[in-house]
Amino acid sequence: MEPYEKVGWIDHIIDIISGKVIQEGTPVSQKNMNHMDEGIFINRQLLMQQFSLIEDLQREIIALKEATSNNIVGNVFTVNFPKVDSVAITSGIYDAVLRKIYV
Repeated sequence: MEPYEKVGWIDHIIDIISGKVIQEGTPVSQKNMNHMDEGIFINRQLLMQQFSLIEDLQREIIALKEATSNNIVGNVFTVNFPKVDSVAITSGIYDAVLRKIYV
């Protein structure tokens, strides 16, 4: 991924007495606005992915903490599925609030 390149906006300054342009400002153009728009969109997508990864890791840490505090030292595992349409539990329970299956 390439780093975001800032536009470097500067003000358009006109001498109010003479009307001469002292400094040409950065144009508000389709190109500049789309550049910003794309940068904001990509950063938002990456931020949402990071939040999702952090939530998964938090759940794993909690599961491991609970396992060790309950003296379960073997066969502790977690599985994170990107999408689950349906689950048939034949043994154990599902906690909808904590989004956990206890087997």
